[in-house]
Amino acid sequence: MANEVNGQPAVAARSADAGDTARRRRPLLIAAGLYVVATGVAVALAGKILLSRDIVFVWLMGGLLILSLNNPGRWVRGMVVDWLPFILFLFAYDYARSIADTTGFTPHLSPQLHLEHFLFGTPPTVSLQRDLYHPPAAGWYDYGAWVVYLTHFFGTLTVAALLWRFSYPLFKRWRTLVMWLSTAGFVTYVLYPATPPWLASRLGQIPHIEPIKDEMFSHTGTTALTSAVEKQWVDQVAAVPSLHSAFPLMMMLLFWHKGWRWRIPFGLYALAMGYALVYTGEHFAVDILAGWVYALVVYFAVSRWWRWRDARAAEGEAAGTGAPSLAPRPAEPEPAVSYSVAPGSGPDRG
Repeated sequence: MANEVNGQPAVAARSADAGDTARRRRPLLIAAGLYVVATGVAVALAGKILLSRDIVFVWLMGGLLILSLNNPGRWVRGMVVDWLPFILFLFAYDYARSIADTTGFTPHLSPQLHLEHFLFGTPPTVSLQRDLYHPPAAGWYDYGAWVVYLTHFFGTLTVAALLWRFSYPLFKRWRTLVMWLSTAGFVTYVLYPATPPWLASRLGQIPHIEPIKDEMFSHTGTTALTSAVEKQWVDQVAAVPSLHSAFPLMMMLLFWHKGWRWRIPFGLYALAMGYALVYTGEHFAVDILAGWVYALVVYFAVSRWWRWRDARAAEGEAAGTGAPSLAPRPAEPEPAVSYSVAPGSGPDRG
């Protein structure tokens, strides 16, 4: 019968397949969880935090290998097809950004300060530290702000890794958004170098602020694990826009279609990151606002391009088959290299 599979009702067969898939996946999820726990123990014992992009990338690929042990061939193809171009782009971005401050443009500070005074009176970094930070002691919120700040260094790639394994079409979307947002930020860093609060304070251009980020490393007795690739790849005047704040907001926009259960956590994360960056003196508040504007512009611009491309493709298919252009578009075939195990993950856009 048409509604039977191997002599069983189709619904029952699908349920059995789903249960079998879950049983096969459970040991891999447990192994990946143990991998994360072991890493946490090693970090706690050694006092070395994984922050450099190359080290985070290697660690994430190890986790993805564990999750892909039921099909390692897909992991190998994915490394070549999906991850190698992506990580090479990010390394190129990091290196190019590190030399963006050698163009001869004078770093800007007055426009940010004028806007801060207009919007807030006193720059929020100065007022927050005056009211909340009391060195040499550190409050619980100091540790919280420090932890939120550190998530930037592995958050973007971690989201990419999880999407690659569990929602491949969304991974391709996220990868495209990350690359365009990074490109927009880099162009701005070249044309408009901007002084961050910690540097402005050191130069005597704003009242004294404490380098909370560095002091929290001392409080916790930790350091960043030395990078094997990114040697001094730092641009001290890449402050506008704050991509540290832009990426969390971009995460919320990426998962917006999934409803409030996803919007609220990522929205709170974006707010927490913005607060942490301002409080620790890494960015002015207006840098955060600029980062959010960049995230919104890039997201809606790329989304509009995707809609236009899909409409053109649908028109081409309709013209080729002679069907009316308003006919529903047939389901897209699964990508040649697909890692999604979540149903209904959406069209494959990249």
